[in-house]
Amino acid sequence: MPTPSNVVSLSSARDARNLSTRGKGTGGPEDNRIEARELTGERLFVQITQSHDKELIGKTMACRAVDASAHGIKFLADDFIPVGCQLDLWVDDEARPGKFFLSGETRWTQKVGRTSTMVGVRLQDGLATDIESWQDSRPI
Repeated sequence: MPTPSNVVSLSSARDARNLSTRGKGTGGPEDNRIEARELTGERLFVQITQSHDKELIGKTMACRAVDASAHGIKFLADDFIPVGCQLDLWVDDEARPGKFFLSGETRWTQKVGRTSTMVGVRLQDGLATDIESWQDSRPI
């Protein structure tokens, strides 16, 4: 009978991490991640600045972040936000001082319940944003 070992191979640890942090092997939108994300619960306000649906432009809503990386953020919104919308985001990070003003594009959405939507946003570089401070505040 083999003796149990405390040694874990790097490949099996990576595989376990990938299964727990990606779309759980479902082929979902999270399978396209290029960076590790940290779980978070930050409050944020989102304003739609560009959309194919002109009635959505200017709509602002309070949301809650689920996870974040240097170049992306996933959050839960009470209303639907279509793919391809340009957004302004004000993120209140309780673990770090101040708020971050960010811009991004909705890359994917997924209905949650009757009215809520999980939203994946790719953050964009911009001179008038706090993207550099945001990226510096994210773990590597």
